Amino acid sequence: MPRYPSLSAPAESLPSSIYAKLYALASQVTGPVYPFHIGDSYLGPPLQARLGNLGFTAEPDPELYCYSSSAGDPVLIERLVDKLRVKNQMQFVGPANVQVTNGATHSLSCATRAVLDPGDEVLLLAPYWPLMRGIVLSLAARPVEVPYVREGASDIERVLETHVKGRTAAIYVTTPNNPDGKVLTRQELEGIAAVARRHDLWVLSDEVYEEYIYCGRDHVSIATLPDMAGRTLTAYSFSKTYAQPGLRVGYLAGPADTIDAARKMANHSVYSVARAMQRAAVAALEHGDGFIAEARDRYRDARDRALARVQAPCVAPEGSTYLFLDLGHCITEQRCVVSVLERFARAGVLLAPGSAFGADFQRHVRLCYTSVEGERLDRGIDLVNSVLDELCA
Repeated sequence: MPRYPSLSAPAESLPSSIYAKLYALASQVTGPVYPFHIGDSYLGPPLQARLGNLGFTAEPDPELYCYSSSAGDPVLIERLVDKLRVKNQMQFVGPANVQVTNGATHSLSCATRAVLDPGDEVLLLAPYWPLMRGIVLSLAARPVEVPYVREGASDIERVLETHVKGRTAAIYVTTPNNPDGKVLTRQELEGIAAVARRHDLWVLSDEVYEEYIYCGRDHVSIATLPDMAGRTLTAYSFSKTYAQPGLRVGYLAGPADTIDAARKMANHSVYSVARAMQRAAVAALEHGDGFIAEARDRYRDARDRALARVQAPCVAPEGSTYLFLDLGHCITEQRCVVSVLERFARAGVLLAPGSAFGADFQRHVRLCYTSVEGERLDRGIDLVNSVLDELCA
């Protein structure tokens, strides 16, 4: 039985009051509602990693009621070290280089607090994951959007270079990217690394979609490039890899002294991740390879299905789980993005506004094509097309 995201699940954009109105409009729809606004999956996690199959409902291990180490359960840390060394080729990683967190959002929050001071600037390649902007602002640091058209790999170093200033301290990178599915090539990553080395910058690498690449290229972790291990903090998530978003388990990898600082941030914010959730994460690592392979095939099919059906301009995503639709042909100065989102909500479709992903994307919307499956995805896309026809009439 597939699972579907809650219609009121938090999205990464817009004031909560506006989303409350969109949810209210959608709740009045007599037919089904399509939660394309939130990055989630209709798939359940690997069978062996589901809570009901881990013995929690019988005679639970008394240890589950105890605090975990603030760094993370030692068994989980050991498995993560193995994974980072083998899959990500981070040969420098040991237990001191890993911090278990309450999801990748917490990883990136701890990372920023470990390396940034108030007033520092962080370069965000746009379009970017919206919560990173808020994380930077919460530290009284300054997010700087770096529009990257991505027409050529050689451009990225030049574009970043023009935005480096005296207070620039870090570059935030997401590959595969949320919202447009761009997978950075090794050449592009080398351009980013060159800027980071030249100006002694940190790289905050968000690799939560590492397993979901459809363009035939391998995932490359920027920390493995020359002289980058000591200046890169990399965030990962069980939410995306193993469809376990409700368990809130992520992890951060980086140089030991900086991870020690991030560990202090984790210790003073959540103290530790729940032991039961970490047990489920261990089970996912040990038994989830088949799940990942199947999910990748299903997500690729969903991407192709959605691309073939949707009637809006969209660059084919190379990875992740989203279409980033350009609605510039039907959005006018007299028709604001909120009113367009309301039209979709009245039809039973919830979408995320492109404005959250960067100032240059006011006329875009993001659609998560893994939030529902098969024919339900087709019907949701048909509703999107129907609203677009009305808007463009």
